[in-house]
Amino acid sequence: MWSECLTDHREQVPLMTEIDRRSPVPIYHQLKLLILENIEHGRWRPGDRVPTERELCETYHISRSPVRQALSELAQEGVLRRRRGSGTFVSRMASNEPARVLSIKMMCSDPHWHRVLEQGARVWNREHPERQIAFDIQVVDHSQFYDRLHGDVGRGGAPDVAMIDCVWVAGLAKAGFIYPLERLGFRLGNGKSNNAFFSTFVEANSYRGALYGLPVKADVSVLWYRKDWFEVEGLSPPRDWDDLLTTARHFLKPEVQERYGLVWPLVFCGGRPAGEATVYSLMPFIWSAGGSVFDDGQSAVRIDSLGTWQALQFLRELVNRHGVSPADVATYKEDVPPKLFARGEAAMSLGGSYEGELIREVGGWDIDEFTKHVGYVVPPAAPSGERVSAVGGTSYVILRQCEYPELVLDVLEMAVDPAVVGEQYRSMLQNSPSPSFYERLDVEEDSILSTIATMIASSRARPPMPEYFKISHQLEAMFEAAIIDAEPISEITNRTAQFISVISEKPCVHG
Repeated sequence: MWSECLTDHREQVPLMTEIDRRSPVPIYHQLKLLILENIEHGRWRPGDRVPTERELCETYHISRSPVRQALSELAQEGVLRRRRGSGTFVSRMASNEPARVLSIKMMCSDPHWHRVLEQGARVWNREHPERQIAFDIQVVDHSQFYDRLHGDVGRGGAPDVAMIDCVWVAGLAKAGFIYPLERLGFRLGNGKSNNAFFSTFVEANSYRGALYGLPVKADVSVLWYRKDWFEVEGLSPPRDWDDLLTTARHFLKPEVQERYGLVWPLVFCGGRPAGEATVYSLMPFIWSAGGSVFDDGQSAVRIDSLGTWQALQFLRELVNRHGVSPADVATYKEDVPPKLFARGEAAMSLGGSYEGELIREVGGWDIDEFTKHVGYVVPPAAPSGERVSAVGGTSYVILRQCEYPELVLDVLEMAVDPAVVGEQYRSMLQNSPSPSFYERLDVEEDSILSTIATMIASSRARPPMPEYFKISHQLEAMFEAAIIDAEPISEITNRTAQFISVISEKPCVHG
């Protein structure tokens, strides 16, 4: 089996000739691939000097920052060598001989995650010289991901691994699309790696008592706010809905908007184009008001309730009555709010802790600058309610069409081990679902990750049901209708409850 999987890795990827600015893959990583391809195809040989930073900037019409990052990473990986006063050269260790590797096809929606996977692959290849691997990563827009994955499975062209929202695991398991990990030899705490996880994430990745998803990232929903602006204005981050409205109105004042160049006080995902990001960001408003999708035993649908009405009415008024958020929130894709926030066009943004790296990148900040400019808190509470975040995460699942699942699982276990990839998590401001990750953090230096870790413990999960994907669509449509339609809120929630009742085959309880 192994010999059948070995391929000439160079032949799998067509030669890149230019930077694609529309691609979700970061510019520096595209340049890195271009340099590697030039080496692998023999254009640049060991000992050759590669173009200077300025020449690369001019050739590909990009700024110096991504050029420096690409060259720096290749130097750290031993592909390039820098000589002071002479330039940058292809390492004598680099070779244009065909690299016989096992290509693991990966589908994900995070354009930055290649950094973690590449580190995992480097360590694996160093420890297993006889079984070299490389990740062939396909980045798919989050709003299209689930449909794309289903389509590829149906056509027989599924990837080996998919990196998915953990709420999708049960549905894929029920459909028979993915392997139960125990069948592939996985055992928690079996010593192959530090693979212990918080129980919340083990439960979220299980179906009928079997673990199907390997937890990768842990996150919570938050309210991002411009800490530096709040300090200048003498404001504290909002704790409840009244605080949120008062604060948003302050940033709506013309003189305050002019002072910071902002456009909107508050932005968030509010409709179907953002997919699950809408539900993740806005469900805490319903929970805090006492509403929920199902009752405690998940035996009945409870979305058509007073708490839901109050939360949706408040969100509607933020847009249509108070004007502190644009009606366009219903059309935003999941990356729009964090980008608006990072560019200084919004003072606050509802989102997830996983957006930290994107905000930092778009803002052009290093971690110290990010900490100075940006703050984050649990989403504001309803009147007389408790503040609550949504807890979530992403997971690796191995598709049934994978030809070598046991080997892929071994590689993935290494790629989630904090001892191997913990530094990449830290640099990307991503939280791990493994307790051992937090044992490695410095509470002061890693205050962002440490704080989010405490929020994870008191957060609430979305219902882990096989039908969740379809239920999520109904919730997305409910939030969208509440924001942009004039239809009574009670009619919107009643309709949503009826649809979810049909999907889940559970009765509705109204009021």
